[in-house]
Amino acid sequence: MDYMFDACSTTARRGALDWAPVFEKANLPIFEKLYESVRNGTETRKSLEFNGRSTYRQDLAKELKGINDQEIWRAGMRYCSVCSLEPVLMLGRSYRSFFASSCQD
Repeated sequence: MDYMFDACSTTARRGALDWAPVFEKANLPIFEKLYESVRNGTETRKSLEFNGRSTYRQDLAKELKGINDQEIWRAGMRYCSVCSLEPVLMLGRSYRSFFASSCQD
C-alpha cells in the first residue's frame, strides 16, 4: 500500500489526505451496521446458508460476475493486458517489468 501511495501524484495524495476524513465520516454508519451484523451472527448465518447450497459455486460465480463486469475492474484488466505486450520502454523501464507484480494472480 505504501508503494502505491508513494507512486501517486502529489495531487492525488493531497486529495487522499483532504478527502479521507470526509469518506470516513460518511462511511462510519455503514461500518457500524456491518460490525453489528458480524457481532450478532447475521453474516455467519448468511455464509453458512449460502455455502450449504448444492449450487453455491455457480451462484457465487454469477454474483462475482456482477462485480467483475464493473468498469473499475474492466479498466484494471485492460491495464494488465499491457503485460502481454513486448516490453516498451517507459522512463528507462519496460511496462512488463513495471506492471508484472500487479498482474499476478
